[in-house]
Amino acid sequence: MIKKLTDVLGDADWDRFHSYAKRVRSLEFDETVAYRSDPDTPDLDSTIIAVLSLHHPFGSAFLPGLQQLSWRTEGSALPMLPFLSRELKQLDLHMSTQIPATANEVFKAIVHRTPSLVIFYLKANVQGTTVDMSLARWLQTTTNLEEVSFPAYYLTPALIRALGSLPRLKRIGQNSRSNHSSDSSRQLQCFPPGSFPHLLDIGFNATLFEAPKFLLGSLEVASRLVHLVLHASGTLDSENILKFVRHVAQNCHMLTELGLDLFSGPRYGEQSLYPLKMELLESLYPCIRLEALDITYPLLFTFQENDVEEMGRAWPQMVLLHVCPDPDFSLPFGGRMGSSLSILSAFAKALPKLESVRFYLKKQEAPPFTGNLYPPYQFQNLNRVHFGLSPVPDGRLRHVGFYIASLCKERPTISCGRSNWHTGNLPSDWAGTKSAWKEVNDMVGFAMEVKRAGLSSLRDNVAE
Repeated sequence: MIKKLTDVLGDADWDRFHSYAKRVRSLEFDETVAYRSDPDTPDLDSTIIAVLSLHHPFGSAFLPGLQQLSWRTEGSALPMLPFLSRELKQLDLHMSTQIPATANEVFKAIVHRTPSLVIFYLKANVQGTTVDMSLARWLQTTTNLEEVSFPAYYLTPALIRALGSLPRLKRIGQNSRSNHSSDSSRQLQCFPPGSFPHLLDIGFNATLFEAPKFLLGSLEVASRLVHLVLHASGTLDSENILKFVRHVAQNCHMLTELGLDLFSGPRYGEQSLYPLKMELLESLYPCIRLEALDITYPLLFTFQENDVEEMGRAWPQMVLLHVCPDPDFSLPFGGRMGSSLSILSAFAKALPKLESVRFYLKKQEAPPFTGNLYPPYQFQNLNRVHFGLSPVPDGRLRHVGFYIASLCKERPTISCGRSNWHTGNLPSDWAGTKSAWKEVNDMVGFAMEVKRAGLSSLRDNVAE
């Protein structure tokens, strides 16, 4: 088949190919997807790519104008080399191999081949410490890089030095949970002085003891951060959680988004955990620019109306509030814990700019809907309400749907389910709970139609 393919490709075929190839700006290749077999069109495997590379008469890049490449493979990613144009702006690389040598050979081969790269996302199953040297050497040649995303525990000293030298880097993200529990024992190195001149956004793994030292190691960088996400490992004790948050409030004055993933400890189920207190949120009040707060934790959090009023005064621009929506049901917690559905009214009054909210509801409380679809305080742009692993309060689907709709000027989507980082057990009746929340979502849609019809009728009457 390969010989047949190379024999039939003449100069005219390559000219035609090149006329199309130079127009291509984006390519996605997924080796894990099974395509329909065609006897006259061979699969694009590594052998085919290697042979075509030998015969391609227009330079080393098949697609010279390519700007975005997504490559997913279970083996070596070397076959992507002919697609690395010098114009490439974004590279999404997903390697499922667990062999470090296979990953290392890729990073060694692409040194100096991506001079225009701006965004790099890496998903890999190999540990960061086994590929960091070759990955760092390549990254040092990507001087236009502005955004990177790595698997968990990839910020080794070698990578921190390489990334810190990049003059335009603004964001370091994390895209997956570690499969290697031994990674969490590695100490996180502080930023070297004078590094990361433009960093604004970082997500990282650290113990609650290490995290403050990591931030305080470079106060210049910390004072510039606008987005910070901590994926905590090790012991989740309340004292160190509070201490880290206070460090953030004291040193990250420009912060607009904060994420605390407090599910990351692989053995948290063996710890003596206690529910988070309102004191944790209060300690963040100095972050007056805060617009998004996302906290995941194995136990529930309960909002009180006076707490929400204080939050509104501290964070008038808040658009996203996600706080402990999905507890681990293998852990003991009080049956009456969680927030009342009526707290949504307090949110609408104190934080009317909210666009997304996530929290956990009490099961026993009846919905507070009184029949009024037009209360004085309503959300301006709320588009998603997520109740995590909550049951529908008191099972009254219609009342819950109408109550939520009454507080919204636009139709929100109602959803449930675990967060991306949740590792705990699901409730035993989860299938029924999901079905119930779907009905609530449908009922919200119906209630919004009734609400809009009422407003339209009112306007018509006024016009008359």
